[in-house]
Amino acid sequence: MTTAPRRPLEGMLVLDLGQIYNGPYCGLLAGFMGARVLKIESPEGDIVRRRKRHVEPYPLVMLNSNKESVVLDLKRPEGTALFLRLARKADVVVENFAPGVMDRLGLGWEVLRAENPRLVYGTGTGFGLTGPYRDLPAMDVTVQAMSGIMNATGYPDRPPVKAGPAVCDFLGGVHLFAGIVGALLHRERTGQGQLVEVAMHE
Repeated sequence: MTTAPRRPLEGMLVLDLGQIYNGPYCGLLAGFMGARVLKIESPEGDIVRRRKRHVEPYPLVMLNSNKESVVLDLKRPEGTALFLRLARKADVVVENFAPGVMDRLGLGWEVLRAENPRLVYGTGTGFGLTGPYRDLPAMDVTVQAMSGIMNATGYPDRPPVKAGPAVCDFLGGVHLFAGIVGALLHRERTGQGQLVEVAMHE
């Protein structure tokens, strides 16, 4: 009797703080590759969860279908302490908050690296952790506009049109996942974790 081959990330723990599409899609891919993914939400829940009160929205179900759910209030000391306990055992943290949010919570890369030097920390942003656009609000539609994607959609005699799907969110999530897998390979060779950053605008 043959057994199914192990998936590449089996035995690894991913803490998924992702919101809406970008971060959660990265976490979904990690789950498909065999990782145990803990979807960590605030008491209010993911923004997508709040779009409909009577039924869970389809994108939420699709993007979190292979994850376990954990509620932590990271604005309270006990929530921060619990997250740090998880991070000490984790292989990967994924988040796509605005730059600086995790630092303000006391859970930024430098803090987590000190607690767990083998941790791979993946962050998805709109415009990067540095640079002149760093603090601009970023959603898929704004990045589509600023990157020029909208210039290639629509009709020649009309204004630019948003692409139907959230292409920047999902492409950013794919690239973030690829960067994390590369950092995990680096860790296997060196024993050291890394910060992985992917900006949707890039």
